[in-house]
Amino acid sequence: MNPREAMGRLGPTTVKFDIGRGGGKPDLTNQDIAAALGMVPAGLGRELLEACWWPDGAALRRHKLRDAVIALVTPELQRQQRRLAEARTDLGLAEVCMGWGGAATAEQRANRDAAQQRLGRIKVQCWPISTLESLPTLAMAVISEIAHRPHCASCEGRGQTLAGELLMTCKACGGAGLGAVSDRRRAAAIGRDEAAYRRTWKPVFEWLLSKMTEAEQEAAWHMRAALSHAA
Repeated sequence: MNPREAMGRLGPTTVKFDIGRGGGKPDLTNQDIAAALGMVPAGLGRELLEACWWPDGAALRRHKLRDAVIALVTPELQRQQRRLAEARTDLGLAEVCMGWGGAATAEQRANRDAAQQRLGRIKVQCWPISTLESLPTLAMAVISEIAHRPHCASCEGRGQTLAGELLMTCKACGGAGLGAVSDRRRAAAIGRDEAAYRRTWKPVFEWLLSKMTEAEQEAAWHMRAALSHAA
């Protein structure tokens, strides 16, 4: 059984799927599905699995999702701030050396310029100061995209295409089976205009999407294994 479809059966009034299971009695009961969900390791992936495919259940554990997302983001923010502080210190040291004991040498000026350039590059790479403030909106937009992202048109969501008799990884989606989502759509999802999204928020959104998609997929793998065992 598809684990995401199984999750939808726990809350059939809130989740819709393009392809149904057909008639007849289901092989697994909702109790079986809930038990399989309980076998998924606790953490971000499990919280995302519920948030995407069983929102009624996730609503009862909203604080767990919040804590998991914060735990995901905090180390990256700390890493960025350390790099920024180190670059500022390096620039300060380079400037001190230039003013120490007479005229600056060509090597000292080159070191100062290199430190300035490095600081500039790191500033561009750092997320906005308001990232934490915007994190709830960003996380909900990412979750919505994971839950509703369209299938790749080239492979119809399979992640693979046929080249003659050879099965190949789909070049359009890289094997993910997912269709592209425009910057405009993502900007609207977080309440920003497209230019501001591209200039400021795109790196944050794409980082979150990558990490959260990976966590959700790993949790889905664990649930699939538990469902197979239950069946």
